[in-house]
Amino acid sequence: MKKLLAALAAIPLLAACAVAPPSTGLASVSTPDAASPAPAPPQPAASGSATPSATPTPTPEPIDTTIGLRRPTYPEHPRPVLTAAQEAKYGACLDTTVSNWSKGECATLLQNDLIELGYLEGEPQKRIGVAAVNALLRYQRSREVNPDGYAGAQTWYALASGRPARSAALPRECTEIPGVVLCVDQAHSTLTFVRDGVAERTIDVRLGGWTSDAKTKKWRLFPTANGLWRVYNKHRNPSSPTYGEGVMPYSVMFDPNMYVHYSADFAKRGYSRSSHGCVNVASKDDAKWIFDNTPIEARVWVY
Repeated sequence: MKKLLAALAAIPLLAACAVAPPSTGLASVSTPDAASPAPAPPQPAASGSATPSATPTPTPEPIDTTIGLRRPTYPEHPRPVLTAAQEAKYGACLDTTVSNWSKGECATLLQNDLIELGYLEGEPQKRIGVAAVNALLRYQRSREVNPDGYAGAQTWYALASGRPARSAALPRECTEIPGVVLCVDQAHSTLTFVRDGVAERTIDVRLGGWTSDAKTKKWRLFPTANGLWRVYNKHRNPSSPTYGEGVMPYSVMFDPNMYVHYSADFAKRGYSRSSHGCVNVASKDDAKWIFDNTPIEARVWVY
């Protein structure tokens, strides 16, 4: 793999955000055994009663710094008990699956909810379209529902009960790995630049989602893969046989199929569209800053 990445770094004709999944395998998390501390001897108390010993603070497990993919798991959230008003609003939609090109009352309800929550702009359309599917994906990531672009029971109950978004606090991978770490939060569509545990800048980004294949023109999901990655190359204006010239300025390359780069399409159309797996930046100034300040060998934590 190292030879492959080295070869890619030397070739100016690049194909980022491609159809293929990330090139590295699933990394396992090591769980070292920790020795239990011996209990402190009891101390005599003036009252004659025993004084309980202090509970030792558990030592956190070391973070896994293996480069590679981390396959996310999505818990099967127990169905919450809904109020009468929530039951009346969502009714049969709780057992209805809505996806791309769906229409009807549940499709309209889904779009209205996504608009109200700020994931979708404009007015609800007759059918679920590209913008609504990408809004749904962003909502699902934020609520730790499998982001498959289908609004099924897990999504409906999250909407009906008003489940809050996942915490935006930086995980330990961002704050404990030394040097520069680009922390890509899929739940909140942000990239935080962290240097030696200190967050220096947070910017909005666009990630993989529902879009068309550049070659076949067929629509499907192009996810951005979770995992710990290594920046192996940078290019100010790489050429791509798939996407053409000048479409990925200020590319920070951490996998052959995933770069951080400026996207004119993101700047123009926002979250109504998606990337093919890359981390899109809408501000050219932000993209240049990330490019200039991210060294080769920096880490990228996508979660």
